[in-house]
Formats: sequence, C-alpha cells, structure tokens
Amino acid sequence: MHILFTTPPAPGHVYPTLPLVEELVDRDHRVTYISAASLEAEIVRAGALFIDLGWEPDTTTLAASGFSVDTLSADLRGFLAAARTLTPGLLNALANDPPDVVCIDNVPLGGFLVEQFAASTVSLIANLATNEAFPPSELIDGFTPHHPGMQHYFTELADWFSTHGLAVPFGPSRDNEPGPPSLVFIPREFQIAGNSFAENVHFIGPSMPKRARRTASWAPPHDDAQVLLVSLGTAFNNRPEFFASCAEVFADSRFHVVLSLGTHIDPADIGTLPHNIEAHQTVPQLDVLRHATAFITHAGMGSTMEALYYEVPTIAVPQVREQSVNAARLESLGLGVQLPSPTPGDLRTLTEKVAADTVIRSGLAEMKEAINRAGGTTAGTGIIEAARHQPP
Repeated sequence: MHILFTTPPAPGHVYPTLPLVEELVDRDHRVTYISAASLEAEIVRAGALFIDLGWEPDTTTLAASGFSVDTLSADLRGFLAAARTLTPGLLNALANDPPDVVCIDNVPLGGFLVEQFAASTVSLIANLATNEAFPPSELIDGFTPHHPGMQHYFTELADWFSTHGLAVPFGPSRDNEPGPPSLVFIPREFQIAGNSFAENVHFIGPSMPKRARRTASWAPPHDDAQVLLVSLGTAFNNRPEFFASCAEVFADSRFHVVLSLGTHIDPADIGTLPHNIEAHQTVPQLDVLRHATAFITHAGMGSTMEALYYEVPTIAVPQVREQSVNAARLESLGLGVQLPSPTPGDLRTLTEKVAADTVIRSGLAEMKEAINRAGGTTAGTGIIEAARHQPP
C-alpha cells in the first residue's frame, strides 16, 4: 500500500507523525512525505520518500508578531502557491504509483491529491481538535472563515481546483469537526470537550520515534543532576532576553539547566554561562526530557505531549493564544503551572516548587496511563491501513 503524508511544513506538525511513518514502513508499506527541506533528514530517517514542497513559513519575526488569522491565511496562501508550482511534477511522479491513502493535516494539497487519485483520506490533528463544542476561534485570534484573508485564500483554492476540473472540498461552509477517520495525537483525557467528538475521531495520543530524531544524544553531567530544560519551541522563540534572564536566575540553583534557544539566536549572545548551564540552538529534546526534573516550555502541543509522555512537570510560558489554551489545560489537570508574564524571581520560585510537587507527579503518572491506553502508533497505523478499504 502507498501512503502519502502532507502536513504544514513545521516540526510541530511533522514530528508527531514520524512514529506512524516508521511503523508503516516497518510493515512494508511505501510512504511518501511532502514537506520542507529543513525537515527532510528526519523524514528520510523515518523511512519515507521525501518530496520537497519548496516552501516553509518564515518564523523570524513570529516572536514579536504572534499568530492570528492574518498569519494563518498568509501561511495557507504561501503553502497553496508552492503546491500549485509543485503540482505538474508531483502528478507525473505519482502517476505510476498513486497513493492509496492520503494523510492530511489541514493543508490544501491533501484534498487535491485525494480528488486527483480517488484516494482514501485520514485526517491528522497535531493540536487540540475542534468542533462545535470547541471551535477554532478558541485557538486562533480573530478566526472566522469569513475573514478577508481567509476569503482570499478560498478564492485562490477554488481557482486551483477548478483549473484541474476538480470539485472544491474546502470553503467557508466546511464543518469545523474533522471528517472521519481522524487521528489526534493527544489522549482524549487532555482534549477539551473530549467526549463531544464522534467515534471516528481517534485520540491516539503521542508516540516517540525509533529512528527519527535519534541521531544526536544527550546525557546529564552526573547521575544525580536535576535537569531543567528551557525551550520556547521552533517558531515563537526569538527571545534572547528571556533565555539570558533564565541563565542569570538559575546560575546558583540546584538545577543543571539546558537552554534550547532556537535557530534565530546565537548562543554567544546569551553571554558567559555559569558552570551549571549549557546553551544550544537545538538539543535532542527527547533525550533531555528523559532525564528532566522540570520543563520551562512555551506549551506548544508537541512539547506538551512529549513532557507528558516522559512525565515531566511543566512551567508554561505561552507565547500565543493556542499555547495559552494548552498551558491552561495543563494547569487545570494538575500537570503543571502556567506563568504567562514571568519575572525572573517568580520563574525560579515556581520551578523549584513544581519540581518538588508530589501531587503533580501523581497527576503525570495518571496521564501517562491514559497515553498508554490511547493506543499510539499501533492504533494509528491500523486505522490508516483500514482506510484503504473505505470509499474516498
């Protein structure tokens, strides 16, 4: 069977899918993945054939500008323009081996390929799922499908599909609830209004890859080190002053601090670091979390699920609306705390408190049980395999 993946070309959307790619490849299925060049290495390590979309969002200014419906519509139009450019060569490449199943994370290319090849569909959801009980406007500032930017996008989308003689599957009247079958990479227990979703929406939880994201390794400086990971993710992270303040406030603490700065910050800009603090543009986050005592995080869903998988308590410092919702959910479930506008003193005090909180540790153990029950890669792979026999 040939399975094609197409998602927003960003780590937060690609990384949760890589365990599925690995398992599908291990079951002798052919997997093609369309994404950005910056993610090629990890996709290839998972075992997929990589196709370069030729575009990825510019995250340089996101820390200052935030994320709104204007950002969303601009990114959708950027993706669409790249997809239109890619289409002729892509259709030729797939002509002799068309996909049986297309796994789509809410990007226009997926629907186009489903229509073009009469393929089956599986929806991928890397964040909180939305429906009438929990609409997209809860996650994105100013979201409405009638926003001028979204209307512009829908017009361009309709033109693309019509040019190829295809019916337009997306538009302002589209139901917010993802169409079945859908794979959501969080456990139902973490989902807001989790019991309001249809049975075809499968909350499979997070899984960790076996091959992808494993080329680098990390270990604490000594066995009894209390490791504190500090990261603002891969998009809204251009905050050198935040990382510098963390280095200062934790300099004489009991923690061994790992600062994951992001690619927009030179570690030299943070200044001379104390002996208990290390700073890198990127770190092997899964390895660090395996040893971590606490995690200061932006509360993006990828990092949130990885923290829950490894039972690491979180101190959430959200940067945008969606992350604020995740942070509030972590706090309401007793899995961590949120500190939207931290002062250095507050950050240290709260981190020390959370790291020693036995109630939070108990809540994390219960959530890990929920993750294990969700089925993860095994459940998701089975749903993708079964989708081949469903009508497109």
